[in-house]
Amino acid sequence: MCLDFVNTVHCYGCTDLGEYLNTYGDLVAWSRHVGTIITDDEAQKASHRANSKPGEARSAHRRAIELREAVYRIFTIILEGQSPAREDLAVFNNYLSEAMTRSQIVKTQDGYHWDMTANKEKLDWILNPVIRSAADLLVSEEIRQVKRCADPTCGWLFLDTSRNRSRRWCDMRDCGNRAKASRFYKKNKNSNPVSSSPKASSSLSKPKSKIERHLL
Repeated sequence: MCLDFVNTVHCYGCTDLGEYLNTYGDLVAWSRHVGTIITDDEAQKASHRANSKPGEARSAHRRAIELREAVYRIFTIILEGQSPAREDLAVFNNYLSEAMTRSQIVKTQDGYHWDMTANKEKLDWILNPVIRSAADLLVSEEIRQVKRCADPTCGWLFLDTSRNRSRRWCDMRDCGNRAKASRFYKKNKNSNPVSSSPKASSSLSKPKSKIERHLL
């Protein structure tokens, strides 16, 4: 979940990131898209509260962006074999501490459950599952499976669960197909330079257009 949250920009390698979370309403819509954070009824209540308390909604939205950027920097620097900046860890740990103060153990039909969304009167409660997801991933062995998309104009993060850990793209239908098309073009250009088209070259080399991608 935390990696999906990080990927709420069009591409980290573009001059214009292509922000998807422009408002608190976008954050609610993303949470519904994920499917495990907020119910339809909770989404309606959150949207109603956001409309009646626009200042709180703007604050929750700013916190969401701050959290996302800190988590992205933490994971990307770890991928490079370095230690996260102290400032980024401090930002994340502040969010984690706040989330923990709202947490409680609740009884369920299957036993007990750690509920980190206790105070749903606050608009930023929908960040708590993301915070827990990031914390769980950081301290687990799965941290070794986190990768960054090989497309330099993308930069999305993903969890490589392939059998031989050879996955390179955030999605084969998107960045993977672009890479295949680029390799095909270069191969044919080298074998038949007369037939190469400047227009085709331009379309393959330019950054991806700002469109809605597969996670949204």
